[in-house]
Amino acid sequence: MRSQRIPEIGLILNVAFLMLASLLALSSASGGNFLFKQGIYILIASAITFLIYKIFDINFYQQFHKLIYAFNIVLLIALKFFGSTILGSQRWIKLGPLSIQPSEIAKVCLIIFLAAWLSKNPIRNWVDIFKTLFMVSIPAALVLVQPDLGTTLVYIAICFGMLFWAGANVLEIIILISPIATAIFSSVGKVLYAYDYGHLHFTITLPVVIFLLSFFLLAFIYYRAWASPWISTLMFAVLGFNGLIIVFKTILWSFLKEYQQKRLTIFLDPYADPLGAGYHIIQSLYAIGSGGLTGQGLKNGDLTQGLFVPEQHTDFIFSCIGEEFGLIGALLVVVLYFALLVRLVSIASKTQDKFTSLIAIGTFSMLFFHIFVNIGMNLSVMPITGVPLPFMSYGGSSMLVNLFLISIVIKGYTSSKRRNVY
Repeated sequence: MRSQRIPEIGLILNVAFLMLASLLALSSASGGNFLFKQGIYILIASAITFLIYKIFDINFYQQFHKLIYAFNIVLLIALKFFGSTILGSQRWIKLGPLSIQPSEIAKVCLIIFLAAWLSKNPIRNWVDIFKTLFMVSIPAALVLVQPDLGTTLVYIAICFGMLFWAGANVLEIIILISPIATAIFSSVGKVLYAYDYGHLHFTITLPVVIFLLSFFLLAFIYYRAWASPWISTLMFAVLGFNGLIIVFKTILWSFLKEYQQKRLTIFLDPYADPLGAGYHIIQSLYAIGSGGLTGQGLKNGDLTQGLFVPEQHTDFIFSCIGEEFGLIGALLVVVLYFALLVRLVSIASKTQDKFTSLIAIGTFSMLFFHIFVNIGMNLSVMPITGVPLPFMSYGGSSMLVNLFLISIVIKGYTSSKRRNVY
């Protein structure tokens, strides 16, 4: 009985070690200028999270999920009128000495809303999927116009992960992801055919041919296995839509800002612009590579101490870990993240409460996307999207959001276990 009263101490310790690693890295990164503020952010975020944990029951979030969704939309709309523009993006609302980032708060609102919605309306067909996508598209569009492409992609990752957990099968998720994959694959690899006509740039590459052939094969197998003409027609329609994306990619591409275009492609060849868009990645690779097996030691990294890696306290904090603590330190951080993600999936699988299960998967999807993309862009295998490393990158809004979501998972799981015991 006593173990039932301990609120997932392993998960709490896991998060605590990551925050400790954050303070350790920030004591060295960017000259240690952000260490004190990050410590304050951690204390404030922890206090607020603990207070909310004690006051609100898990049923509160499920009961008022529609109001939470409406608050999310209102907050994002208010950002357009009262937000501050920094570096070309309108992402913050100033409240006296404090600044809040509505797009971060929107992650919590979206996960809570989708968990409540999908727990009552599991995915049974494509109509259910499109209803869910429509509701996600509204906050996603409001964030995209800030512009904040990275956070928009986080919303998509959250949506797809929760759709899968609520009943969408793997093939349906592949269909949803296929347009994004087509756009990416048609931009990389060996060019088999290229044609220019005015503003249109039509390119066929080997990766996109392989992907579309694989997709066609899956559509055929799906049709043969379930003999569903409607599903087969849908998949071939999606295949045709993917073909249009290849043709009109230049038009779609024009909706992105120039710096967003460079960020999404420069990781393929950062040396194409070594003093511009590729500078961040090149310096990050040098820093991580110079760390070797054991690292150069805390506050001894040449590139870290020389401030040669831009944004090392936020987007590129992993490069500091790699340089000063080496491969061993970097792997230790990865292991901590792996343990955190495994624990979230374990909770989602074990709990009898569908709402809590979906909250855990939504949190898992968000954190996994952040971790995978952030570490990937530090290693030049993912585009630079401005996605912070959870619990480690400097920032109060993201720290509060991450801690708050973990607390909801713990609250729901312990409440579920208590109901099962008594």
